[in-house]
Amino acid sequence: MRRFRLIGVVALLAAPVAVESPAQVTGRIVGPGATRLEIAVSPLADAGGDVGARFAEVLARNLTLSGFFRVLDPKAYLEGPTPVDVGQIGFANWTVIGAKALVKGTVTPAANGFTIEARIYDVAQLSQIGGERYSGGADQIAHMARRFADKVMEYLTGERGPFDSRIAFASRRGGRAKEIYTMSVDGFDVAQVTNNKTINLVPSWSPDASSILFTSFMDGNASLYRADVAGRGARKLSSVHGLNLGGRWSPDGRTIALSVERGGNSDIFLLNAEGQVLKQLTNGPEIDVSPSWSLDGGQLAFVSARTGSPQVYVMNADGSSPRRVTFQGGYNTSPSWSPKGDLVAYVGREGGFNVYTLNLKTNQVRQITAGQRNNEDPSFSPDGRYLVFSSTRVGRPALFLADISGEHQVQLTKAGGDDTSPAWSPRLP
Repeated sequence: MRRFRLIGVVALLAAPVAVESPAQVTGRIVGPGATRLEIAVSPLADAGGDVGARFAEVLARNLTLSGFFRVLDPKAYLEGPTPVDVGQIGFANWTVIGAKALVKGTVTPAANGFTIEARIYDVAQLSQIGGERYSGGADQIAHMARRFADKVMEYLTGERGPFDSRIAFASRRGGRAKEIYTMSVDGFDVAQVTNNKTINLVPSWSPDASSILFTSFMDGNASLYRADVAGRGARKLSSVHGLNLGGRWSPDGRTIALSVERGGNSDIFLLNAEGQVLKQLTNGPEIDVSPSWSLDGGQLAFVSARTGSPQVYVMNADGSSPRRVTFQGGYNTSPSWSPKGDLVAYVGREGGFNVYTLNLKTNQVRQITAGQRNNEDPSFSPDGRYLVFSSTRVGRPALFLADISGEHQVQLTKAGGDDTSPAWSPRLP
């Protein structure tokens, strides 16, 4: 456990917000799922509109998902939306319900829609910790709330949150076909990317979060496609006869690592952005699949059966110096490299399938899921503190979030949709 002490900081996107005297919120914190900070999220004052209420709803949902906070029930609030000046806030009304931190804000009309000013306060110290100002239309309210959730996490944990991002996944929720969808981390704003009435699998994001790679059978073969998330259609990149699976952009967006099956054997290839083969990275009789890039683009994790059973390996980006990194268990697949570079998440089979993380420096293995049926396809959040994965613990596969300790786990999508292969995007522009 570690003590945390917060010094008041203000970082504004537009005009400055007045900074109060340095504030501190002191408590004991060990991470998501442990001791949580009680926080009240008041609807923003917006002259009777519903923008402030929507902002508060989305913000509260994301703070709850983080596992760092316990958002107090709005029914217990003794004070409604009020101005954000410290002198006009009745801090005693928040102390009595147990709030340690408080979010308030205002909504004002602007040329392009609204200007939202949101601030966070230390209730015990009667002072402001930080604040943000955003401008945009009504369709951007949820986006603004997620950005502020990330800033609240930065103010109170020292590290920016991951919620201003999206998750891509494959699902049958629209019928029998397996289509690609995206959604915000909080489960709102679901959007369908493909609608070709066939099987679409294994989505992954471009580094700028503008497009998605996926495998589709729309031409009768398991080919690799790229779809623009803005809905401008899909373009075929690789259609070697057989499986073209697990396409992953390099961090610089210049190349794609892809597993290609030829003659019943799968190897990993390096493609350019147009789908042309630059180099074959593995070459042997064994099956090599599931490439995942390191943060600096210098290495790839992948799965190989070269020792008899599937295990996770790491090689240089040019295919040289492959080495085995998983030794616990006889069946390990689906590696995902942390954005922080220290961990690789993977799936191991011991009874059922479970999610594990491996620290590449210490070789420490941590089991994230256990005794909850099958858990597969882990993908790291942009800040490296969370994983999204698919689980059958509620019946048909649904998406779940877990922190990297495994102590905090939350269901993100409803059961029944057959939601699989989640991929967490980079932070949105």
